[in-house]
Amino acid sequence: MAQIDIEKYNEMIRYEESCLFPKSYTCPVCDEKFKSLTVRSSKLFSQGMDEDLRPRYKGIDPAKYEVVVCSICGYGALARYFDQMIPVWRKMLQNGLPSFNNDRLFLGGNRLSYDESLKLYDFACRCNEIGAFKESRKAYTYLKRGWTVRGKLSVEADYLSQEEKESLRTEERRCLELAYEGFMKSISEEDFPISGMDEDTLMYLCSALASRLGRYSEAMAMLSRLMSSRTVTPRVKDKAFDLKENVRERLKEEEQAGKA
Repeated sequence: MAQIDIEKYNEMIRYEESCLFPKSYTCPVCDEKFKSLTVRSSKLFSQGMDEDLRPRYKGIDPAKYEVVVCSICGYGALARYFDQMIPVWRKMLQNGLPSFNNDRLFLGGNRLSYDESLKLYDFACRCNEIGAFKESRKAYTYLKRGWTVRGKLSVEADYLSQEEKESLRTEERRCLELAYEGFMKSISEEDFPISGMDEDTLMYLCSALASRLGRYSEAMAMLSRLMSSRTVTPRVKDKAFDLKENVRERLKEEEQAGKA
């Protein structure tokens, strides 16, 4: 492991803090008011996108700040879902959340570490299990958690042991598997758009997840169907073509490794 460059680290911290502001929320479960750190959209400068649509930005990882957790009752969800509440969900959460009283978070800093962010994701995942939420909501939460784990592995790679890196890779894979399974189930059970995605975009995402998980035959089947779709946009079709070529290369590598 490399030693931490204190000056570089502090510069990174200062930049991340400059990208954030405390946004006010009212909890839909307990009606209490609180604040949660949020990224200023004006501070996001794109540096590309991973194969599975994870966006990358200069100097900050927005996925760290996508979960909102009420510090009073412990209700947590991705910001896009936080205010989506109906009486039956509220009742289930009110009955289930007291068991998490000892896990309450009181985060008063100017930024979140990756470990703090992942703890917030744990709250959101717990609440997803308590409430009778759609599969797509659970899947999207696991997808974002997997991306956050990947961000930690990328940003902190020089300061992690091999054992820690392997543990993070295992956790990322677990999250992506749950996301993939949830999205595939939601396709047959829910109406589009699903998690803000149209059918072609979600089909591409699922094929990319299948590829990352080594389910190449499933990925190829979805990509072939996607590329023959009459509704697919040129942008998604181009991404599907590139992914299909990458999957073919990975299949060849596996075949060659098997013959060796």
